[in-house]
Amino acid sequence: MDSSTGDEKSSHNHTAQADLESSSDIAKAGPFKWSTRQIIAAVSLSILWVGSQVPLYFTGGILSYMAADLGGQALTSSSWIPVCNTLAVASVAPFSGHLTDIFGRRNITLIGSILIMVGLVLAATAHSFAQAIAGMSLAGAGAGIGELTALGGVAELVPVKYRGLYLGGIVSFLLPFTPYVMYSQLLSTRTSQGWRWVYWISLIYNFVAFVGMLFTYFPERYIVLEREGKMQTLKKIDWVGAVLSISGITLFLVALQSGGYTHSWSSGYVLGTLIVGIVLIIVFILWEWKGAKLPIVPRELFQGQRTIGVTFLLLFVAGMNFYSLINFFPLTFASVYNPDPVQIGLKGLGYGISVTAGAVIVNWLLSLCKNNNRELMIVSCIVMTAFSGALAVVTPTNPRTAVALGTIAGFGVGGVLVPPSTIAITVCPDRLIATTVALSLSIRVIGGSIGYTIYYNIFAEKLGKVLPGNIAKAAVGAGLPVSDATSFVTTLLTAPGSITSVPGVTPKIIAAATRASQDSYAYALSFVWYTSIAFGVVAIIAAGFLGNNRKYLTDRVAAKIRN
Repeated sequence: MDSSTGDEKSSHNHTAQADLESSSDIAKAGPFKWSTRQIIAAVSLSILWVGSQVPLYFTGGILSYMAADLGGQALTSSSWIPVCNTLAVASVAPFSGHLTDIFGRRNITLIGSILIMVGLVLAATAHSFAQAIAGMSLAGAGAGIGELTALGGVAELVPVKYRGLYLGGIVSFLLPFTPYVMYSQLLSTRTSQGWRWVYWISLIYNFVAFVGMLFTYFPERYIVLEREGKMQTLKKIDWVGAVLSISGITLFLVALQSGGYTHSWSSGYVLGTLIVGIVLIIVFILWEWKGAKLPIVPRELFQGQRTIGVTFLLLFVAGMNFYSLINFFPLTFASVYNPDPVQIGLKGLGYGISVTAGAVIVNWLLSLCKNNNRELMIVSCIVMTAFSGALAVVTPTNPRTAVALGTIAGFGVGGVLVPPSTIAITVCPDRLIATTVALSLSIRVIGGSIGYTIYYNIFAEKLGKVLPGNIAKAAVGAGLPVSDATSFVTTLLTAPGSITSVPGVTPKIIAAATRASQDSYAYALSFVWYTSIAFGVVAIIAAGFLGNNRKYLTDRVAAKIRN
């Protein structure tokens, strides 16, 4: 027992010492300069980071068209197409970070890029619901690797004090895709390939990243595989932790996405999946704490500072508000206002750009204002909370107010979406950069899933109580015979294209019913925004506990590109 403990400590000290020596050698190599290969590698990683995310964004914009084309189960369970992607991201990311810290960035990054491309081909050529699910799941698994290795890969190539500037640069690569709602609508309605074009475009973009990394991304850093050999390295992998974390997170998120939507919360399917998922997550935590020799979540990650723990909490809340914004804000434009595809796209430009701008600018400020990381997070959380909550005033008569409030709220959300990860990888040990980014990503997605579940159930409950009654009341008030009210409401909610076939229907009645529907959606959505305030307040309080990270902002460089 004592011998085993001593060997484990010796191995850990050897790893840490090698990491320190590697970092010191690189830091002493002279002034930081970009080589051509390093520039191409960094740009390729930035493209990969964006390419990991855009398939999910696009899918949200094409979902109704995709479901109508695929038919069958897709008509009733289309939400699982994007959900399976986020499930894969959250489940795979922690273990991927563990693997990259053992095997090195290059190999795992290229595997992730290939998975994304294979998944996109499957999704683009899908003619069944099952194939679409398989494609998006594979793309999600690749994205779980791509996002973390892209951020971690660029972060370790630049001095710590400049990580905020360069990671802000990575996020700026997302700007061309911020009008993704408009792209999705136009490609789905005005091209021969329809919705499939979004996946082909994503594939081309990811292929560019793959080629760039294949020929230029050769990071020099300590790798367990190179130092200890293949068999010894395989023994170091926390296989038990991998099984527990992947299965636990997957089951937990499946239960959250099913409850109140495809199954009732009291059903055996939801309760069984939820309970087993929670038990596996608890067992995973206990295993990482007491059992794992080289845990997926290293204990030293949280030692000596509270910054990483606080940033993880901020990312959890940011995920909740980000997913509420990207899911319920487009719903606002489609259900409270004119549902014309171009109009929906135009209204979505503001918040799409502002989320990206918030992430870029706050990241830059983390490097430029070295003593103010706490203040930057507090201000971002306040903007996110205040203006997300203010969306509760949205009605069918104030579209400009909706766009303005959503745009400002988006800036705050962006300020808390990526910058906490930048703060975390500034204070973490160099050899744990990938693990830190992986946990950040997984926590953000889990927070988003929990937030969406809470928001959706509140929204669905409020809408279900008022929508049918309000439509019937408005239609009858506009002249519809009371005897036809039930048929009219049922047809409008299930097959709106056939509404004119209902006896006694006139344009005046349809207009009155449409306005009643818009008012009902605005009412139900207001409770989503009210609820977001509570989580925002938690984030503001948590941000107040952030420590000052100025002492970590040095000229140290964790890795360099091999020439």
